[in-house]
Amino acid sequence: MPSATYPKDPERHALGPDGQDLALPSPIVPAILKDEDGNESADGQLPRSVLNSDLQVTVPAWSFSTDPNFVADIVAVGWRPVGQDFVEVNRSRFPIPIDPGDKIVSVPRDKLEHGVYGLSYKLIIGGNPAESEIKKITVDRVAPDDGQQPSAVQMLDLVGNITDDYLKQHGQVRFKVSLYIDVQVRDRAIYYWTDESNPPESEAEIREQAFSQQDIDNDQLIITMYEVDIRARGHGARYIYYRLRDWAGNRGPRSTFLPVTVDLLPAPGNLKPPRVPLSVRGLIDRQHAREGAVNQGAVTVEIDAYDNPDATDRVLIDWDGTPLDPLDVDPAQFPLQAPVPWSKLRANGLGPMTARISYKVQRGGVDTPPSLEARVPMDLTVAGQDHANAPALLNTTLALLEIYGAKSLTLDTLLSEDFGEDADAYLTLHDDPKRGQTIDVYWGAISAPVVQYIVQDTDSAGKRVPVKIPWSAIDQDRDNLALPVYYTTSNGVNQQQARITPVRVSIVVIEDLKEPSFSHADKFGVLNCCACPRLWKGVWVKVEGNPDFAEKDLVTLHWQGCAGMNGTSPIPGVVDAFPTTLTLDQARNGFEVHVADYEKLIAPMANNGSALCYYDLKKFNGGAGVSKKDFVIINRTMPSGEVCSPTNETCLEPCNK
Repeated sequence: MPSATYPKDPERHALGPDGQDLALPSPIVPAILKDEDGNESADGQLPRSVLNSDLQVTVPAWSFSTDPNFVADIVAVGWRPVGQDFVEVNRSRFPIPIDPGDKIVSVPRDKLEHGVYGLSYKLIIGGNPAESEIKKITVDRVAPDDGQQPSAVQMLDLVGNITDDYLKQHGQVRFKVSLYIDVQVRDRAIYYWTDESNPPESEAEIREQAFSQQDIDNDQLIITMYEVDIRARGHGARYIYYRLRDWAGNRGPRSTFLPVTVDLLPAPGNLKPPRVPLSVRGLIDRQHAREGAVNQGAVTVEIDAYDNPDATDRVLIDWDGTPLDPLDVDPAQFPLQAPVPWSKLRANGLGPMTARISYKVQRGGVDTPPSLEARVPMDLTVAGQDHANAPALLNTTLALLEIYGAKSLTLDTLLSEDFGEDADAYLTLHDDPKRGQTIDVYWGAISAPVVQYIVQDTDSAGKRVPVKIPWSAIDQDRDNLALPVYYTTSNGVNQQQARITPVRVSIVVIEDLKEPSFSHADKFGVLNCCACPRLWKGVWVKVEGNPDFAEKDLVTLHWQGCAGMNGTSPIPGVVDAFPTTLTLDQARNGFEVHVADYEKLIAPMANNGSALCYYDLKKFNGGAGVSKKDFVIINRTMPSGEVCSPTNETCLEPCNK
């Protein structure tokens, strides 16, 4: 390059110390494609994958300036169509002192348009700039054949259908791709074989075939379909097509399809993987084995139609290494269904596991290769010992549940004296109990479990575990000569059910007991600031005598504070019970219960609240009853808004009680 003189400037300096052009090597572009031997593309071909960002360029280290009068060395990047003059597209400044080593600069992404370019750099040190050798760079953004749809392949060596004899003799079928205008070494055809005339874009490719210079020179762009691939995809109408892709990675559209007929001997083919319908739980478990998937009655394997079915065929299903009974084929009845008996399901154990299912088609004593596998999750494990009638839910080897009344203490019997009390139940634990397994107890007609026990680390087989049956469940059926009670075990996947324990429930309840009354309420049924005695001295609740009462009977008054005026909106925690064992006089003439805890039971009803009361009766000699309910209004707020309390007497009427 001829020299030129530039004024001294911190941004534009002289050339080398002797005023001559520096001999600078060409820039290095790591992204340039390399062949199998590691040699760079002669045209500096870039892969398409690097064109979405700035092109990284390495400038080999030079004799860096050390003169303190210089401010920096400058590298200007030149990028222009091949044969044209230097065009600066980027500039990098390296202030002195400069760290040793090569330097990285770049060509901006927006300059990487399709074309062939000259890449160089100018090094500016103190005087005129010196330009490096030029490197040829090829940016290819166009798919082969200008991105046009390629023509269909031509079948070679064969006219007509692909037959079984031809495949046995040659082992392959060759097809020729027509030469196209911009064919290059290392272009390749990606080819496909399908039974659909309009396959999805996701269709799996067969193989790729790269083209050499010899292939191009001899007009022999050949792709090959091998026998194994043709046979694996079966008999009938098929289509072959391809896409072109160049070395840079530009990929063209699908070619025109070439229809091909595969006319093999009428042997079974194109075996689709078997299907096993699963339950809504997404696996095979015992409930599935009992009820069947989608109401089909059992676990089944479904076989879809395959190529060339015949009524003499038999389907041989392999269930995870265990053969099922041979299945006769009716070509008009696809999908075929084969039941999987319990003995076959559990042949390899209870799991949990993934069962592998495949099948072959047998014709004339000859089996096809196996189909692709279906894989099915399966868990047949249970909490406790298994039983001979599995997978039935009822397991007669599980111990019976034992029920005792809280007061009657009689096995599997609840009597009147047990009224209002939780019953005691005893579970005898199953074999090999494991932490986290659950036992649910069911009572009568109640559909949900009334109590659940969770197995603990310390539990062992045969251990007798106590649980409580809540009175709320018992109360729903107090008269039943054989109330069905049972439990189920569960490991989180499968259940087992114990036999039913019939429980005799005979809890006689005395009806229509008179509601309690409130001795000091006014004629409107109100206890207010003027009540006498005052509210902070307590509330007296009267229980009338009753012919159904007797000496030693237990009467328990229940008190519930409410925010509403009529015994509604119970206030949490404002509740208590007051038991009284009756004397003969109390049974005949009645008695009063003094509700004395003002702060807990009375004070919360400050503004037109109420107290809801009733009592229950437990007879000394058996029998029980519950009274009607009544309420009293409690109001500690005067019309003025002032609230009375033990420290704020607001009523002017005297009270000496």
